[in-house]
Amino acid sequence: AEAEVRGWDSNAELRYMVLPERPAGSESLDEEALVALVTRDSMIGVTRALNP
Repeated sequence: AEAEVRGWDSNAELRYMVLPERPAGSESLDEEALVALVTRDSMIGVTRALNP
């Protein structure tokens, strides 16, 4: 499997990646349902992903 990773530099010396923590109770959800739990704010690390 291939993966492409793109980074957005906030400056020339800092790179970051935020992977939201999987919410409790979401273990049985499919990809489409999980996508609905992820918000802009959870992707930039200021909130957690929504609960199912």
